[in-house]
Amino acid sequence: MKTSVIITTHNRSYYLEKVLYGYLHQQVQPDEVVIADDGSTDETPEIIRKYQKEASFPIIHAWSPFGGVPQIAKARNRATRECSGDYLIYTDGDCIPGPMFLADHLQMARPGYFIQGRRNFLRFSAFEKFTGAETPWQQLQFWLRGGLTRLDLMIRIPGFTIPSYGIHGIRSCNIGTFRRDVIAINGWNEHFVGYWREDSEFATRLMRSGIKRRNALYSAILFHMEHEKVFNQEDFDRNNALLEASKTGPIFIENGLMPPPKPQPIELPPVTHSSVSLKAG
Repeated sequence: MKTSVIITTHNRSYYLEKVLYGYLHQQVQPDEVVIADDGSTDETPEIIRKYQKEASFPIIHAWSPFGGVPQIAKARNRATRECSGDYLIYTDGDCIPGPMFLADHLQMARPGYFIQGRRNFLRFSAFEKFTGAETPWQQLQFWLRGGLTRLDLMIRIPGFTIPSYGIHGIRSCNIGTFRRDVIAINGWNEHFVGYWREDSEFATRLMRSGIKRRNALYSAILFHMEHEKVFNQEDFDRNNALLEASKTGPIFIENGLMPPPKPQPIELPPVTHSSVSLKAG
């Protein structure tokens, strides 16, 4: 089974470098990494080129022009079209994978299911020294100094999952799913802009299509790097409305992975004129 890791990013090259370093040091490496770049204008291309030279797997830069507002769903669709994996792991460019991250996802992957992974939180104070390859004992030292926030997630029990039937706790920074299931719902809804609810809407349509959710409990853990937070009430309200509509609306959306085909003009047969002669009676 071929695996693609899809990483969203926008103008956070320092974060992305730490993330790519983590994927180079996986116990089981991905078949490819695709960077879903929402129009970065910083040093992101240089960072990607650096790791393309070092990686034993392809790193693909799927760049889309920035539309003035974050378009995460659009960036993910672009990257999904460019990837070739059977199993897709969606994550973000501010989430460092531990060395067993990919191995854990692959152990849990089952047809008919998608996996929601876990995340620990890495504070600004720990950025300089933390790599993601730390042992549990070393992670404990970071936790004691306030660099990590979740003591419970320092325990690793691979393959341990539980079912979940709603969207509570859905985080698109750590979702594993089969490519065919993404295609069946036409991917991510590009009506979403901003940073909210596009992941819950995606999961809602997956589950409505018959794909079941399982949560990893003590494995497939990422380290989510702290960053500034932004909030836009207009985006939040619109995206909440889109999420609500997904509970009863189309599962296969139009504005998604594959755009609807353009209507073809109807070609009418050429008009022929026949002469009719009238005879007087």
